[in-house]
Amino acid sequence: MIELRIRTATIAGALLLAPLAIAPAQTVVVVRHAEKASEIARDPILSAAGQARAAALDSALANSKLTAIVVTQYQRTSLTAAVAARRHGLVPIEVAVAGAIGDHAQAIAREVRRHQGTVLVVGHSNTIDDIVAALGGPADIGDLPDSVYSAMFIVTPTGTARVSFGAR
Repeated sequence: MIELRIRTATIAGALLLAPLAIAPAQTVVVVRHAEKASEIARDPILSAAGQARAAALDSALANSKLTAIVVTQYQRTSLTAAVAARRHGLVPIEVAVAGAIGDHAQAIAREVRRHQGTVLVVGHSNTIDDIVAALGGPADIGDLPDSVYSAMFIVTPTGTARVSFGAR
C-alpha cells in the first residue's frame, strides 16, 4: 500500500511538473502582422489596407478581454496590435526575432505562459506555424503565403481553430 501511494504521488508530481503548452484557462490568438506599406524596406510601416486590418483585428477582439499582447521588434507587428492595445490598456511585450525560428517560437510560448486569460501574438508569415505549434497547436500549418493577412489562429487547451478577419 505504501509503495502504491509513493508511485501515485510520483506520477502526480510528474504531471504537475510537466510543462503545458498553454495554461488550462488560456486562449492565445495568433495573427500575422497587417499589410506593409513597402515590400523593400526592412522595417516598414503599415499601408492603408494594413491600418484597416489593424482596426478589424481590434473589432474582432473587442470583447475578448485581452490580458497581454506579444509582438516582435519590427514596427509592423506593434502597429498591427496598437489599436487593440489601446482598447485594452496594454503595452505590447516585445520578443525579438533572433536566431532560429523555432527558438523564437519557443521564446514566444514562454512569454505567453507568463500570462492568464486571452493573449494576442502578432508574428510574421514564416513564424506563425512554429508559434502555433510551440503553443500546442498543430505542427503542419506551414508558412503563410505572402498574400495572406486575414488568418487568425485561436489556440486553446482543447484545440486550435483557424478563422479569418478583415478583408481577404
